[in-house]
Amino acid sequence: MTKTTAQAAAFVLSALMSFGVVAGMNGIATKQYAAAERVAQVGADATQVAALQRVIVVAHRAA
Repeated sequence: MTKTTAQAAAFVLSALMSFGVVAGMNGIATKQYAAAERVAQVGADATQVAALQRVIVVAHRAA
């Protein structure tokens, strides 16, 4: 294997490894974002339920 061939192989392997690492980080970030979104949604739902539970409707009948 010549020096140029070795350098080309190293470059290709480096590019593939970089792509793999970035794809892996993207997958992890996507999972974390989805988990955070679920937590935020649960928090928003709890706030809405609490607000609905505290609503008091007072009506006066006209005589």
